[in-house]
Amino acid sequence: MMRNCLIWYTGLLIAFAQPTQAQPDSTSLTTPVDSVRFRNHRYNEFFRGNRDLSYIAPKGELGAPDTYILNGELIANFFLLATPKSRISVAVMQRFWARVRTEQSAPVRTPSFRLGAHVYYRLSASTNRYKYVETQLYHHSNGQDGPVFLPNGSYNTATGDFSTNYLQLTYNWGTHQPHRHGTFFNVGYRWHAPFFNHSEGLLGQYGFSRVMGQALYRIFCRTDSDQPIPSSSTTERLRVSLQASYALNTLEGWTLAAVRRRLNAELTLWYIPPFSRDAGVFTTVGYYGEDPYNIYFNDRYAFVRLGIAAGFTRYTNEVRKK
Repeated sequence: MMRNCLIWYTGLLIAFAQPTQAQPDSTSLTTPVDSVRFRNHRYNEFFRGNRDLSYIAPKGELGAPDTYILNGELIANFFLLATPKSRISVAVMQRFWARVRTEQSAPVRTPSFRLGAHVYYRLSASTNRYKYVETQLYHHSNGQDGPVFLPNGSYNTATGDFSTNYLQLTYNWGTHQPHRHGTFFNVGYRWHAPFFNHSEGLLGQYGFSRVMGQALYRIFCRTDSDQPIPSSSTTERLRVSLQASYALNTLEGWTLAAVRRRLNAELTLWYIPPFSRDAGVFTTVGYYGEDPYNIYFNDRYAFVRLGIAAGFTRYTNEVRKK
């Protein structure tokens, strides 16, 4: 069972990560650089390039309460509207997060599935210093329908139902300096609205209201070629990201200042080697005051994660003037 699981899992990563890659970030378009069409085109690349990467991490989160054979998250982006004719883009996203446990038959207990829609809106005319807003609507479930609580009153993490929905609004900004480096920042608010349905046992125990933010820095590498046409390629080689969120709603037994219960934070370093364009290795160190996986939200721990990642990266291919 474990062998089949690994083959299936790796196949999904290849299938989802590769076909949805952004087209080359070409600045050699025939459209003038200051045109509206060019700006919308470039922002569509920002919308895709600033998404999280899919990953596989052998041994999972080192430091977690449980032990794993491997953990991973597959992220598939489907842009339904992404045209140079509009400053609005719309995407549907699937995020499948699985933890393969070190138990007999290597079960995934339980998977975590998120299905959502993203709406992006370009705010700035600049493509070197970009700004946009993003709205998300997500359903988060573990695919189980068993009782939430065991007879002893503890949470049923094996088959207990976990389901919730949330809205998120994010303000994003950053810089894109061709051939040198790039930055990306955002601040946002996630709200599990009371009119949304959610499973039993979450009220007063789960972070229904969270502020969040991210800071990301990219380093590019430039390669010149004279064959067959003089050109210059700029590829992303290094990415450093800090993400954090903090729960603001009432949590039973915890004050608003209870950082160890309300804070989630991750610092990640990605490296894309010269022989690859959109896949590489990564290292993450972090802390979960509330495990975001699903019904395991009561777990609190510091962790280290190592593995491989793939997804949208920044890439520019220009025809060089003689």
